[in-house]
Formats: sequence, structure tokens, C-alpha cells
Amino acid sequence: MRQIVPGIKLAFSLALLSTAPAFTQTPTPHATPGAASVAPVAHVYVQTTKGVNVYGANAAGQLTLVKGSPFADTGQMEGNNGGYLISVGTDYLHSYKIESDGAVGSQASEINTQSYDGSECGNTDASGAIFDHTGHDFYVQLYGAPGSGGVYAACAAWQTYRVETDGAFTFLASIEYDGAADHDATASSVPTISSNDGFGYGVFPEFSGFSYTELSTFTRISSGALEVNSSFTENVPPTNPSLTNGPWQYFPEFVQADPASHLAVVLVNQSFAGCCGYYGAQQLASYTINNTGSISTTNTWQNMPTVEISTIKTTDMSPSGRILAVAGDPGLQLFHFNGAAPATSYGSVLLPSVAIDQLAWDNSNHLYALSYSTGELYVYTVTPTSISEASGSPYKVENAYGVKGLLVVP
Repeated sequence: MRQIVPGIKLAFSLALLSTAPAFTQTPTPHATPGAASVAPVAHVYVQTTKGVNVYGANAAGQLTLVKGSPFADTGQMEGNNGGYLISVGTDYLHSYKIESDGAVGSQASEINTQSYDGSECGNTDASGAIFDHTGHDFYVQLYGAPGSGGVYAACAAWQTYRVETDGAFTFLASIEYDGAADHDATASSVPTISSNDGFGYGVFPEFSGFSYTELSTFTRISSGALEVNSSFTENVPPTNPSLTNGPWQYFPEFVQADPASHLAVVLVNQSFAGCCGYYGAQQLASYTINNTGSISTTNTWQNMPTVEISTIKTTDMSPSGRILAVAGDPGLQLFHFNGAAPATSYGSVLLPSVAIDQLAWDNSNHLYALSYSTGELYVYTVTPTSISEASGSPYKVENAYGVKGLLVVP
């Protein structure tokens, strides 16, 4: 995985901004049968075309719909720090107050991303966004504006906003990718943030017309804003030398941080032989993050487990860092994540006939898996020694969608 270092553009100014996300899932307008009346262990938010559904999850993983769901929002929810739900529209960010029962209140603030540096790269529609671990800094990607001649995308930018205690946003800075190897700028995946909040890691295609991917790597400066990590280095596991139609090389597909300075990286083994290349197995590598944000691994092709999801859509790490979930079309696969040591597969693929679009964990060993195509939300209790589906799962969700259509706040 060779990392391309793009140009950096930083601009500082102040402004108020707010965002609010919405979730919708309603099996019935009433509470889920058997759900406990005690304080929930988490609130679960699902974005639907009618708004945001909010559920309280009890210790057994059973869900109760919060009164008033679905709650109206503008755009799509993409962040929730427990105090405010952030939604992202085409140009504006919106913040909504979270009530004590998890309900989404009225809009607290909004801000126009087109008023700040990075707007020349496009709008924020479906380009991705994420909070840091503190819930103070919110990163949103802008993309899609045509470049010279209107043929290629001009650039891709990440803007950084500080979410204030009253829900207002302060613009901090932007960082811009000027282009890829074929002169067509490409958007990065939403970065995973390292456990110390010091670094971010995403994936972007280096060539827009060919699946050749690289890591997009960031550092966070003292203000909380992102910069390109110009000192980033890595080592890539060598591939099986006995494979034909080579040469083969591993390229990143998905990246997920654990809480102890490690990265889980789904790699695809790819060859450029022939007209269009060949694709081999997808395998899961474990990397260690050093104090400059560079990564290294001792894993090999012999001991990296195989990912059996044919089309991966999402990954998520448990809060303990001991279990990684990988999901897509079709199915959900779990792995024991062992820090720097090779991960190991955790049983067979779950839901082998269901396309899973979104994953999220709470702090009580519950894994939530949302399928847009079937309109169902699955809840599992997962520990390092057992996997069980929660009573009442799956829950019917009408018209769920979104870049980040599922958010869980413990």
C-alpha cells in the first residue's frame, strides 16, 4: 500500500454551525414486548426517509421505541456525541439537542459549509462525516465539483468543525486532496480515528477507473483539525509466492482502529496481470500504530484469516477491541482481534442470505446490524466466548437509509 501525499490547504475562520441526524425504525408504534422499564444501557438511532427512530436498549439487547419517533431532521444523521445529533445536508450541517430519554429535540444550530475553505471541492451530500472520540470535533468531506474542463473532479476536502456546548459549530480548518494518479480527484472513505485521537486512516482509490486503493492518512493538530500525515510509512505483508497470474500485492479495502493503538485492515490480494487484473482472497491484517502514526505488521499471508463476505460494506470494532465485525452483501462475519497478533475467525458467517449495510456496538456487548434491503435491525449479544441473538430481534425498520444510517450512544 503506497501512500500518496496530497497537497494541504488550511484556512482558519470562525462561524456558528449545527447539525442534527435522524433515525427511523418502527416495527410497531408501541414498545417492544418484554423490554425492561429500567434505564437503557444505550440509545439506538436509525435514519429513515421519515426521520430518525430512537430506541432504548436494555441489558438484554431488547429495544423500546422512544415516544415521538420518527424525529424530523434535515439531510442525513452522521454523528451523535450524546448531547447533539448532527445531520449533514447537501451544503448545511445541522445540530439537534438530545433529550434525557434519547429523543431528538429541535434544531439548535446550522452552518453552511460552502462559506468556508474546501467548498471549491463540492458539497457534503453523501461524502461522509465523523466525530473524534471526544465528541468535540466533527469532520465532514466535500467532493464532486468538476475540475478544469468539467471532466475530472477538482479535489476532495475534509473540513473540521468544533461542536460547542450549545450545539453551535465553529469552523477550524480544511485539508484538500488535489488529485489522484490519473488526475481525477477521488474521495476518501470516512476515516477511523486512532485510540489516542492523534491519527486518522481511510481508504481512497488512486485511479478513478480502476480498483487500485491506497490509505489516506491524517494527523490531528492541537486545534483538533486534520492534516495529511506526511511522515506516514507502512509495511505490507508479502503475498503467496506460488500464486500464478502475478505479480500479486495486497491493497487496503477497510480500516478500523481498536482502543489500544492497533489497526484492523481488510486487504484484497490483487494482480495487475492481463488486461484488467485478478482478485484473490480478502484477508484481515493487524497493524500497530507508532507515535508518528506510521503502521507496521508482522502478519503473513499464511496466518491472516480470510474474510468471506464477498462485497464488504462496513466494519466495526467492539469497544473492548477484542472483536471485529465485518458485514456486507451477504452476511456478517466476526473475528477475534488480538492486537498486533493475527486475528482469528470467530465461527461461520451469520445472516448468510442478508445484505447488511450498517454496524454499531454499545458498551454492553451488543452488536447492532441494519439491513436496508430487508428493512430489519438485528441485535446480537457478542462476547469472546459466545454469540446469541437477542430476544425480539430482528426489529422491522421502514425505509432506513443513509451513509451512516445507524448510530448507537451508550
